[in-house]
Amino acid sequence: MRSRDVPAIVDAIDDEILRWLPLPTAYSRADALAFLEWQRDCAELGVGLNFAVREAPGGPLAGSAGLHFRGGPGVAEIGYWITPGSRGRGLATAATRLLARHAVASFGPRRVELLVQPANLASCRVAERAGAVYEGIRRAGIEHRGEPRDVAVYAYAAADLTSQ
Repeated sequence: MRSRDVPAIVDAIDDEILRWLPLPTAYSRADALAFLEWQRDCAELGVGLNFAVREAPGGPLAGSAGLHFRGGPGVAEIGYWITPGSRGRGLATAATRLLARHAVASFGPRRVELLVQPANLASCRVAERAGAVYEGIRRAGIEHRGEPRDVAVYAYAAADLTSQ
């Protein structure tokens, strides 16, 4: 993503995204710029890569998909959000599949996880449609707005992605 995407990022952060992601509730231009800086920092530190999701090359921003290495050695995590006008088109599913394959081919983790709050049915469907295997509930697996929350764990083993 680039600075030209800042207005689209601000517009994208609606109540649905805020329900599931620990973002400032009055999401501003400054927050979007901080997000872009965080993306650059993650890439420079080698702990994550974030990508713009677009329906066509050079097209308007349709979302964000990221690959992060915070689950310990050999574990990558995928996260994503999609703009309100682009939801329901399979973009998160396609981005998840691409990122999972890229992770294994380029970085060699033994597993790639998607951690989803169980009530976030749309994200659970994305994980399932992308071919990640549901492994169960990790109790108090994440912190959301200062509170522990359970997460549904979906994962690919490296072999799942190299045999496709």
